[in-house]
Amino acid sequence: PTVKPVELMKYLCRLVTPKGGIVLDPFMGSGTTGMAAKDEGFEFIGIEKEKEYFEIAENRIKSTAPLLDFLS
Repeated sequence: PTVKPVELMKYLCRLVTPKGGIVLDPFMGSGTTGMAAKDEGFEFIGIEKEKEYFEIAENRIKSTAPLLDFLS
């Protein structure tokens, strides 16, 4: 496990992802990158093999940008 600030991940998402792009996180963990990507307006695909971490990530990402799910 690594601790990454959401603000750092927002910066990195903007740095490497083209406008309207998709952020892929093959090791999603608790979902920090997904939170950052959604908050910056990117689509996000996260992969996590541990069910416990997947559920944590899912809840965190939904709480970050709940209206995006509604508008999709």
